Amino acid sequence: MFREIQIELKLPSTYPSGVKILEHLISMGLATGVPIEDAPKSTPSKGFFLLGIRGSRELDVDPLELLQAYHQSGIICYFSALAHLNLTTQIAAHHHVAILTPRRIKTNIEPSEIIPKSDSSKQKIERSRLGTLAFSYQGIPYYLVKRVKNSLPGVKIRIVSPWTRIRMTTIEQTLLDTLQYPFHCGGPEAVFEAWEKQIKKIDEDLILDYLERIQIAPLTRRIGAIFDLLGHQPTKRLDLFLNKTRNQFFVQSEIQHISLLRGTHYSQINSSWNVLVP
Repeated sequence: MFREIQIELKLPSTYPSGVKILEHLISMGLATGVPIEDAPKSTPSKGFFLLGIRGSRELDVDPLELLQAYHQSGIICYFSALAHLNLTTQIAAHHHVAILTPRRIKTNIEPSEIIPKSDSSKQKIERSRLGTLAFSYQGIPYYLVKRVKNSLPGVKIRIVSPWTRIRMTTIEQTLLDTLQYPFHCGGPEAVFEAWEKQIKKIDEDLILDYLERIQIAPLTRRIGAIFDLLGHQPTKRLDLFLNKTRNQFFVQSEIQHISLLRGTHYSQINSSWNVLVP
């Protein structure tokens, strides 16, 4: 029956390829390519196209759409999340989307804490340290990073337009990320702006839940130190957890100091947490 209908209607025997369909849409003005730069040639093509009515308009693509289109199961984080969540007034100088890797066996051990001899600045951080360059758009680099699954419990699906749903770190997860990856998040200035802006509004039950699930002792110490720095008294449940962690911390015979922001150097010491602070 289908064969008879196919012959009668003169339908093609095979469906056209995706490339042919895309070329046809472009010729009709229903699709427009998004001009990206710096896409590595060694990786599969990651071209972007605006479809439908949007394709006939002047290109004005939301960075979040590009990130989610690049990796549909990825999680938008770091500077991209800070900017979208209005935690900073700075314009994102780079963007990140993360893919999850299996849980670590030893979750309480963090990669080495490196405190440089002199102050670092985001201008001195090489691109390669920010992740794998996926592409650039309008001169802004977009990076792909791998993150351990248990280190990223705070993810929320957000609807940013009628056609776009994104997976992004929550406000509380994003704030935790700023302490561990400050240069991914725009540098110390953006980090302190975010904490000062949000400190009175954060959901401390979520902070507690994330800390218990992430199980990275230096991160907990950093939370205690930044609360002290900003003069913030945590809620009872979080305060009990922080005190318990601190008591366990002081039982250790050899305790190395760490910086409030990982990868930076400060000269003052918060003796309660043995954390260097501004």
